[in-house]
Amino acid sequence: MKVAIFSESYLPYLNGVSISIRILHEELTRRGHEVWIYAPYFKGYQDPYPTVRRLPSFYTPFEPDYPIAWLFAPKLWREFRTLGFDVVHTHTPFFTGMAGASWARRLKIPLVSTYHTLYEEYLHYVPRIVPKKLVRQVLRWHLRRYYEGVDAVMTPSEIGAEVLRKYGVRKLITPIRNPVLPFPEVSKAEARAQLSIPEDIWMLLYVGRMAPEKNVSVLLHAMPHIARGCPNARLWLVGPGPALDDLKAQAEAMQLNEWVQFTGAVPREQVSLYLLAADLFVFPSVTESQGLVLDEAQAAGLPCIVANGGGAPEAVDYGQTGLIVEPTPEAFVEAVLYLTRHADEREALRQKAIRKRELLSVPSVVDRILGVYQSAIALHARGESARVG
Repeated sequence: MKVAIFSESYLPYLNGVSISIRILHEELTRRGHEVWIYAPYFKGYQDPYPTVRRLPSFYTPFEPDYPIAWLFAPKLWREFRTLGFDVVHTHTPFFTGMAGASWARRLKIPLVSTYHTLYEEYLHYVPRIVPKKLVRQVLRWHLRRYYEGVDAVMTPSEIGAEVLRKYGVRKLITPIRNPVLPFPEVSKAEARAQLSIPEDIWMLLYVGRMAPEKNVSVLLHAMPHIARGCPNARLWLVGPGPALDDLKAQAEAMQLNEWVQFTGAVPREQVSLYLLAADLFVFPSVTESQGLVLDEAQAAGLPCIVANGGGAPEAVDYGQTGLIVEPTPEAFVEAVLYLTRHADEREALRQKAIRKRELLSVPSVVDRILGVYQSAIALHARGESARVG
């Protein structure tokens, strides 16, 4: 099968979408499928794969590290027409995804799309001079129109499917959680040694973008109270983002330098080491459609404490692999201290969490995605489109 993937988010930009695309690309290629990726051009970045194509792009002051693709790419379109794709899979409904959808329709290629992101939770990036109510209305209209125009829809969580149904999307939507990569054969002690983290530290971990919608400041406000109840507790905040400098300034103003460590961006392999080294994973975001990192944390054997909002709670079986709490500092303090004091319950959560390694293995998830591809191809050949009744 020859597959074209279109996405606004792709390497070197690191988030759940770009990581899931990389995993899908590598597994499909391993199975003998031919995969081409279309993404915005990043200044100074050299792609390691010969089948990656970069659309001309521009940068905005609102997200200076996140380029936006132009829709006009005649040279790439001319090449695309000659390649004979069996299916087009878009991962974003905006510029790059719109190009993929347009090219697929013009050549009558089956079109599949994954709805990864709860976009309404990101409207704070819209300039203040633009009325938010108008933007919300236009966004909902566009998302309904876009996803109604594809042959098959996937989402990484049930909440994503519910949002699309609320917008009026009548297509049959298949929730498929993103896969989890295998972890290196490294013990907790070895991971800590490689990261220079003392063994007597009680290590709390957050991995993700440092952005306003991630609610990371909740953890900063919780740390002084956690440290009073557990003096060895320390918090690692792993990841880049537009709010990183502001969060560092906030931590310094709160005199948290002893308890909080910021790493900024780290290589993917090092993220795995942090997950293997930690004691608890804390996740205050209420804007996730899935929260891929929660599945990764559980697969690493980490009990998770998750804010109750968005799609993140779907990733955690309450009382089985983690705890779901209100998105407040007080709730996180109570949950963290409870688990630090109840070793048996913590170990039970860890044992059940680690089963995610099998449930969300790369082969298992990619099998389901291929099933959606084949269904879309069959429906497209009959001139039909799967809809709910």
